[in-house]
Amino acid sequence: MRYLLLLLPLLLARPAAAQSRLDSVLTSEHQAGHFNGTVLALKNGRAVARIHKGYANLQFAVPITDSTRFPIASMTKTFTALLMLQLQQQGRLKLTDKAAAYLPELPPDCQDITLLDLLTHYSGLQNEPVSAYDNRLSPADFVRAYVRRNPAKPAPGFNYNNTDYVLLTRVLEVVSGRSYPELLQSAILTPLAMKNTGVLTENRIVANLAYGYHNYSFGEDSPSKPLQNDTRELSNYAGAGAVYSTVADLGKLVEALRTNRLLRPRITAQLLTKPQQPAYLDYARGRPTIGFYYNNRTFAQPVLERRGSIDGFNSALLTSPDFSTVLIILCNTDTGDLEKIGDALYRLIK
Repeated sequence: MRYLLLLLPLLLARPAAAQSRLDSVLTSEHQAGHFNGTVLALKNGRAVARIHKGYANLQFAVPITDSTRFPIASMTKTFTALLMLQLQQQGRLKLTDKAAAYLPELPPDCQDITLLDLLTHYSGLQNEPVSAYDNRLSPADFVRAYVRRNPAKPAPGFNYNNTDYVLLTRVLEVVSGRSYPELLQSAILTPLAMKNTGVLTENRIVANLAYGYHNYSFGEDSPSKPLQNDTRELSNYAGAGAVYSTVADLGKLVEALRTNRLLRPRITAQLLTKPQQPAYLDYARGRPTIGFYYNNRTFAQPVLERRGSIDGFNSALLTSPDFSTVLIILCNTDTGDLEKIGDALYRLIK
């Protein structure tokens, strides 16, 4: 008993120390005008740091809290990848299937693109124009309008774009017989009690949703450079970038991956945490898995990364491949270098 009493203060001090270390970095970044958002760090499913800096709405000085919901931009792609893996696990599709098997209306030169090609951005499809977000489009309308081969790259190679994942969104809808929001809710959000996560829509107001602000400085300019409000139709991003969430809900998602609540261990080991393409991509800092990028260069041990950026909304998720050490960052400005900040914070999680 005496040993346990002596050990207890040490155990309690560890989370407090992590909180202090991470808070010191974020306070400096916030004071420099380079961070406005929220952070969660986890060790073995336990929160060791939870930090908020700045405002969810600058016009009315609404502070960021535990309940502030952020559009997570391309971190949405991990949700879409998980839904694909679940359907394969259920025997309803295979990643080697051609997308045209479910969407025969695809253009003739897109008939051979596989689901794996889309998931890893090796489809050869061209990037959608910025005008794709000027007016509201359903995934079906988006696919009809923007799924085109890139004429400048006849040999498929890595090309990061949102079209790949909007096309995957449409495949999910056809295979499941449900809309993307309905499938996401039933397959992931409800089972994990992720009550602060959903898909953006113009048909209703999302409570506690942060406003987005951008000036494209990413840590390179002074705090005095003006910020602008975002104006894009974010729902058009669908399974490529239309999900909103909180750090706490995203923590639930990662913990479910650690404890195999969403996928069988074999699927996780073979597809979710294992690279599926050979080339290391400097653009993404890693080799693509189904859902993440496997980075074995930046840190002493490999890290899975998933990032997102749509104007002012920026997000980052860094985790060890066993999901025991996790860092989640959500921001509603692009005034900081989230890569630099994330690397510094991840190294401080003990």
